[in-house]
Amino acid sequence: MLLLSLRKFIFYLLFVHCSSFLHDWSVLKKTFRLFQQAKLQTSLERAQPNYDIVFKCRSTNNQQVDDETNFDLQLGDLKGFHRLRSHRSVALFLHGWRDEGSKQWVQEMLTTWIHFQPSHYICIVDWGHLSQNDYKAASGSIFEVGLTVAAIVESMEAINPRFSRKNVTIAGFSLGAHAAGFAGSLLNGELEQIIALDPAAPMFTMPTIVAPKYRLDENDAQFVQVLHTSSGTLGTSLKCGHADFYPNGGTVPQPNCQQSSQIPETRNRNPISCSHSTAAVFFKQSMDPIYPFLGTHCDSYTDFVNGLCAHGHLGRFGVHSKQLNHGNFYFITEPEEPYVKPVSIARRRFVTLLRFNKLIS
Repeated sequence: MLLLSLRKFIFYLLFVHCSSFLHDWSVLKKTFRLFQQAKLQTSLERAQPNYDIVFKCRSTNNQQVDDETNFDLQLGDLKGFHRLRSHRSVALFLHGWRDEGSKQWVQEMLTTWIHFQPSHYICIVDWGHLSQNDYKAASGSIFEVGLTVAAIVESMEAINPRFSRKNVTIAGFSLGAHAAGFAGSLLNGELEQIIALDPAAPMFTMPTIVAPKYRLDENDAQFVQVLHTSSGTLGTSLKCGHADFYPNGGTVPQPNCQQSSQIPETRNRNPISCSHSTAAVFFKQSMDPIYPFLGTHCDSYTDFVNGLCAHGHLGRFGVHSKQLNHGNFYFITEPEEPYVKPVSIARRRFVTLLRFNKLIS
């Protein structure tokens, strides 16, 4: 009898202790969220269109891909806008913290994108003078960047009434993903799509998740696809798009960051920052239609690796996505470039999927 009472007393103490811990953690989370949102709200209220942000754009002659034209778009300067033709789609790329438009990897992204989509205007949004600040200041700058991007798109429509924001794609890496989301929200979610590359976690979903108006959300464009490569560290694990892709589970370290050589684009040997940068590397590689980044729809990565989703439908990540599939998608990559199998191996299943989707759509 005494032993039974002692056990009950111990269970009671454990219950009280756990309840107290959960209560304290709930209060702490609420405090963190209030702090994060207060900081972001202050930045949001102070945000103004920035006339120093330059959109470095490139276009090609469809008949001669090597015939390239470079021009700038900038608020307050109309010269570049008159180069735009309403029948062409526009793609904008927003870099992340401590980056700038002149960085080699950003320029390589521009060159690769225009090579594989020569019918587009491709622009690098250079907000380097803001991204070089400390992280707290840079994270607050996403509203200024997003406001400027939205103003540029609205200027395109005002100068050429036949041009539509529905033909605009914005890709953003890290903080750039949240800036893209804010621009999309200002444009009423009418952008064609947003491609978010490992959206930054600190201040947005870490230590707590802030309200959607401060971060990327699936309502920011007609289609939002997200690539997660360092979930729970520099990048968020939160599903924030219509289609979220988790290569190798989306966690650190990515296979290419475990090799002694590592990917040259990252220029570092830190497995966390390397995995974060891998999102941009995979995005650039995915532009080559020969190497499709195909994910299998599944409830979890554990189910995926255990073969429980072998018959799940496929979704394609990147600029060649048909924007048909929603949900979470998982796939495995190789440690070295090109990271995925060429289309000759993957094509049969993917083509079958596309035909099926056409039948049911």
